[in-house]
Amino acid sequence: MQWEIPIIDGGSKIINYIIEKREATRKAYTVISTTWQKCSFKYDNLDEGSEYYFRVSAENELGVGEPAETPETIRASQSPTAPENLYVTDVSADTANLAWTKPKHDGGSRITGYVIEAQQKDSETWTHVTTVKALDYKVTDLIENMEYVFRIMAVNSSGRSDPRESRPAIIREQTSAPAFDLRGVYQSLVIAKAGDNVKVEIPVLGRPRPSVLWKRGEDTLKQTQRINTETTATSTILHINEIKRTDGGQYSMIGKNILGTTTEKITVEVHDIPGPPTGPIKIEEVSCDYIVMSWESPENDGGVPINNYIVEAKDTTGTSWVELAATVIRTTFKAARLTTGITYQFRVKAQNRYGIGPCIVSEQVMATYPFSVPEQPGIPEIVSFNKDSMTISWDEPISNGGSPILGYHIERKEKNSILWQKISKALVVGNMFKSTGLVDGIAYEYRVIAENMAGLSRPSKHSETTFALDPVDPPGKPVALNVTRHEVTLQWTKPEGDGGFSITGYQVEKRELPDGRWLKANFSNILGTIFTVSGLTEDATYEFHVQARNSAGSLSKPSLPSEEITCRDDIEEPKLEVDSIYNTTVVVKAGDIFKLAASVSGRPIPTLVWTKDGKEIEDTAKLEIKLYDFSTTLVNKDSLRRCGGTYILTASNPGGFAKHTFNVKVLDRPGPPGGPLAVTDVTAEKCILSWLPPSHDGGAKILHYIIEKRETSRLAWTNVASELQVNRFKVTKLLKGNEYIFRVMAVNMYGIGEAIESDPMVCTNPYVPADAPSTPEVTTITKNTMVVCWERPDHDGGSNIFNYVIERRDKTGLRWVKCNKRTVTDLRYKVSGLTPGHEYEFRIIAENNAGLGTPSPASEFYKAVDTIFQPGPPGNPRVLDTTKSSISIAWNKPVYDGGSDIIGYMVETCLPEEDEWTIHTPKKGLVGTSFTITNLVENQAYKINICALNCEGVGEPAQVPGTPVAEDRLLPPEIDLGAELRKVVCIRACGTLRLFVPIKGRPAPEVKWSRENGEPFTRASIETTSSFTALMMENVDRFDSGKYILTIENASGIRVSEKPLPPGKVTLLDVTGTSVSLSWEKPDYDGGSRISGYIVEMQGKDSETWTQCAVAKITQAVVIGLTQGEEYMFRVSAHNEKGTSDPRLLSVPVVAKDLVIAPVFKLLFTTFSVLAGDDLKIDLPYAAHPKAVVTWLKDGVALKETTRVNAEATDTHLNLVIKEASREDVGKYTIKLLNTAGEATVDIAVIVLDKPVTSDSVVL
Repeated sequence: MQWEIPIIDGGSKIINYIIEKREATRKAYTVISTTWQKCSFKYDNLDEGSEYYFRVSAENELGVGEPAETPETIRASQSPTAPENLYVTDVSADTANLAWTKPKHDGGSRITGYVIEAQQKDSETWTHVTTVKALDYKVTDLIENMEYVFRIMAVNSSGRSDPRESRPAIIREQTSAPAFDLRGVYQSLVIAKAGDNVKVEIPVLGRPRPSVLWKRGEDTLKQTQRINTETTATSTILHINEIKRTDGGQYSMIGKNILGTTTEKITVEVHDIPGPPTGPIKIEEVSCDYIVMSWESPENDGGVPINNYIVEAKDTTGTSWVELAATVIRTTFKAARLTTGITYQFRVKAQNRYGIGPCIVSEQVMATYPFSVPEQPGIPEIVSFNKDSMTISWDEPISNGGSPILGYHIERKEKNSILWQKISKALVVGNMFKSTGLVDGIAYEYRVIAENMAGLSRPSKHSETTFALDPVDPPGKPVALNVTRHEVTLQWTKPEGDGGFSITGYQVEKRELPDGRWLKANFSNILGTIFTVSGLTEDATYEFHVQARNSAGSLSKPSLPSEEITCRDDIEEPKLEVDSIYNTTVVVKAGDIFKLAASVSGRPIPTLVWTKDGKEIEDTAKLEIKLYDFSTTLVNKDSLRRCGGTYILTASNPGGFAKHTFNVKVLDRPGPPGGPLAVTDVTAEKCILSWLPPSHDGGAKILHYIIEKRETSRLAWTNVASELQVNRFKVTKLLKGNEYIFRVMAVNMYGIGEAIESDPMVCTNPYVPADAPSTPEVTTITKNTMVVCWERPDHDGGSNIFNYVIERRDKTGLRWVKCNKRTVTDLRYKVSGLTPGHEYEFRIIAENNAGLGTPSPASEFYKAVDTIFQPGPPGNPRVLDTTKSSISIAWNKPVYDGGSDIIGYMVETCLPEEDEWTIHTPKKGLVGTSFTITNLVENQAYKINICALNCEGVGEPAQVPGTPVAEDRLLPPEIDLGAELRKVVCIRACGTLRLFVPIKGRPAPEVKWSRENGEPFTRASIETTSSFTALMMENVDRFDSGKYILTIENASGIRVSEKPLPPGKVTLLDVTGTSVSLSWEKPDYDGGSRISGYIVEMQGKDSETWTQCAVAKITQAVVIGLTQGEEYMFRVSAHNEKGTSDPRLLSVPVVAKDLVIAPVFKLLFTTFSVLAGDDLKIDLPYAAHPKAVVTWLKDGVALKETTRVNAEATDTHLNLVIKEASREDVGKYTIKLLNTAGEATVDIAVIVLDKPVTSDSVVL
């Protein structure tokens, strides 16, 4: 690499160069050399093919300069090798076609092209032909019949390769007729398997190169993505992708050039698996175990002969195919070894040498006889049965299926079973069968299956369910108990034999004489042996019989018929008959059962009614009443006390009525005491309960009462009193405000009775919360406070009101917020902490001993804004400047803005001897706080007023002190150096120097820039105005370095940067035995440049030398290292860049000694009081040096500090803070101070003012 020396050497000779490199894929540079002194460099050991950046930096005595970097990457590579195999592929009268292959090695860099050169015979000169990027080229403009040799060179970024030469070639036109070389296609036949990709390449001969056209059959071959042709320099290619059977056929190629036309044909055969056999599959013969089928050969054999067929079968009830034969040669097949009665389906596939083709499927066919099975037999009937056997019979099938019935199979199953069992060991000939071996009481069903030569028929429908039971005997002969015009009541006896199962009901049938049929008389099951037949015809004669049914379902034969009965009315008065035990009181214990029974007679049958306490008794699960035609019973289960009493049975019919009274006494616990349970004389802790004796004493004397209570918020009852003999009691020790329920229970010898409960009762005093106060009003409003006033409630609830709760709600909010923490007894309250601009409403709640009352109605909304007044006078009006025609003034904002923003100011003037004021500011006011009054008379004095404006108007004026005169002011020149100019200004060579300095002075000062040696600026551009001066110098060099002096001058004098004035007053802050703390004020003038620091000096008492003892950046310093007891003087000087000011002396000498003050309290009073709930802060000033240790005691015990009570101490004050003071904070507090100088102790008293103790809170 090479480079030029730097244009700028930085004023110093170039020592050497630093050379670095980095790979293009990285960001960090690597140093190659740091001591190179030439302007060229060669570097080895690079990675071939990698790209690099390089940079070079010059170095002189002052350091290393900026680097120069290569703009683009540089690849490390060499020339490629020569291309391979340069051929002359074709020649004509003036052209030659060249072709070659890539070099074996590209030299590490991409090949960018190839250079072709040509050389004529007998010439030593190579002529450049062209540069190309492809691997072939057609050289033109050659001389006909001239012999040429060609060579080619590869080119990359490093240069050219060695040349590769061709064989000599004579340039002449070569012609021949077109021809196709079909030697590569055997017998002009191309065979391919379906799905393969076919490529047929046929060399093409002829000069000039013939054009080739492909045809399929008689049509030109259509080029598609799947079928297309390609023509190269030496051949033509036919491409067929994923060849199909339909692509087979004859393809022809037509070659044509100037010498003629030739045509060749090739045949393409596509072989594939065969298509499906030609269907349908014909079923030639069907038998019980074989089926003969046939089919036709496939229309598409796949281009090769069919080798065989594959036959498969499947049972239609399954899904899997089973191969029957795989080498079937013919197109017929006999499927043998089939199962009779099974339905089959067959499929056939053809196979050639390329594989198995698709199949054809037959229809479903069943392997069966030529005739069918018989139809199902008739439904079997049970002819006779007992507990061991049943005899059944059935009808023959409607059809025998074309073959005689060989016999029958009998099956049976139990009623609840799903499994049928064959019970006939051999074929049953005939239509009857006796089934034996039955289980007593089991229900059975039967079915029958017929059989012929074709097989078994479908089973018949099953018979009716029949139990294996002995038959039931008939009931006794029915007897008439009651006869009316339309009804007859019958009674009979149970059958002697129930067939082994209980009788579950009866069936009554009637027959009208003389020639009526037996008809069913009941339409529901009859459980008893008495039944009333209704719906009879008056004066008609009937006879009746009864059949019994047992739980097994067996029905008996009918009983003997009753006597002839004629339907007409007979009237007989009712009569009641009861057992002698019911003539006295029936006594029963609680929980036992008692039964009342009676018999009744009369015609027509009497109506029976049970009553108690004048009410008819209903039949329930507990009190069961059974009514029969001639008897009735009343059974009471689990007797209770209330079950006792008088029961009356009444029997009535048209002939009259009869009654009987039953007295029952139940011995039980007593009933609830008489109510209500009264709660009277309620206070916060007691009440009085009273009640009446129970109406039911349970059949025994009341021994005593038990009283219990519970809070409504709990479930558990608490005993109040037991064994109480009276029915009145005073309950004490209740909790105020709690809600209670009381209950009282009576006790007799049988136990504790039911309880009577009181209504819920709240333990409160007889007074109630106060009524709502009046609607509050707001009297005084500011932006964060409002004064709310209200009137007392009309009724105080019987107790004095000791507090009012004030609540507010923001218009934008939902919650009411309490405003007062302390107790409020007045009828007004100042609410603070409001958000300016928000609107609030207020409500008041009165509080008495009963608690908080009803809130007052809400006030209207009030907006928290200050009341707006006219603003106060502006502050500190002053004169800033005067000229012969103007006066410039300034002022501060008013202390009081009247509650509204200041929108402007008004300035007015007046002559001293007049009262007419002239306004100089715009009507809307002046926005700023300074103003220049113009168009004044020279040397004229003026009175000047300034007024502030707000939305309420013009405020009170403020007068500028004195009577300023409109005259020119002389101001000494002043330089305002910025912080950057106070330092050394640094700039690079060849850069531009810019110095900008603000200046002041009146009249406008003259400005002069100079060098420190007095030389003027010849190359600098200086711009000066009344407010600044600027110096600019372009293309600076080292010779422009140095001090620049700025001098400004006007009629008032000359001002340059100078040392500051002395500091202000020096103050002594603190003194110890070894140190002194001092502070002072800044100088009135800093000398035109920033104060850089202060120097503190000290002088011993007997010394005349001042010694520097401290340097400070601020106006405060601590001088240490003093000798205790020695006397010192101190002084302070200010310092800026121009020098040190004159010193400012501390006014008095200082003696270095420790300050010792014994602790002492400076109390104004020793008793502190606070309202309960408010915060108390006690401030105790004291003095002590050194700092004293503080100890707090309360009532002689060390004060325990908490988050509510805590003590703090500073160097001069002690603070005790008690938050939300309460009675427990009352007492005597002792404070002790202790330091090395002494000790001090003081006692203070704290009083908490709270409401008095009421009588309700005193416990006796």
